[in-house]
Amino acid sequence: MISIIRLSVVLVYAIVTCDSLTPGIGNSRNELAAGSSKISRRSFVIGSGALIGCSLPANAEYVRSGNDYSYSFTPPESMKESTKPLKTHLDETNFISSELKGYQYGVTVDPVRINSISEFGTAGEVAARVVTAEVNRDGVFDVTLVKDPIVEESSGSYILNYLSKGKRGDKRFICKICIAKKRLYVLTAQVKEENYVDMEKELMQVVDTFRVN
Repeated sequence: MISIIRLSVVLVYAIVTCDSLTPGIGNSRNELAAGSSKISRRSFVIGSGALIGCSLPANAEYVRSGNDYSYSFTPPESMKESTKPLKTHLDETNFISSELKGYQYGVTVDPVRINSISEFGTAGEVAARVVTAEVNRDGVFDVTLVKDPIVEESSGSYILNYLSKGKRGDKRFICKICIAKKRLYVLTAQVKEENYVDMEKELMQVVDTFRVN
């Protein structure tokens, strides 16, 4: 199973690794060590460790914030939060379905030197860079942008929908990407291609709930 966090590394690399932006990524681990984060629901705040491996209440809004970032979205009820020992981003979190294998969501945050994703390129240019980076990964045979990129004017976000075929199967990805206050936010949804038609409505509804606060 392809890790959402590993995929997000590809997205970050595709979007911000150019000569003028690369130094910003190098600061992420230092900023992570210096910063603090909190996770909350609409009515209460709890520590991040308490949520690991726990299902979310129905229609619960997941809110995560640190010293210089904040975002929220509403994962499906079947999702359980997971984590990994070594973080490679300023902030990252991952939700895995307890009911459908291969269905998951991930969010990463990284420092960059620009204030909006449009400063880097158009939605089409960003999509092309992401697809190129993904197809060059080990074990990936082909990557196809299934739908034209969506520009969400209200948030300044780009939404990409693409299919990745590889030795571990065919995976559909939907990514919502934005930059705010020199922080790159990437929400990535993943599901097996064979389940995409049944899950498309839910995927798009969840992606639509993602907000940078």
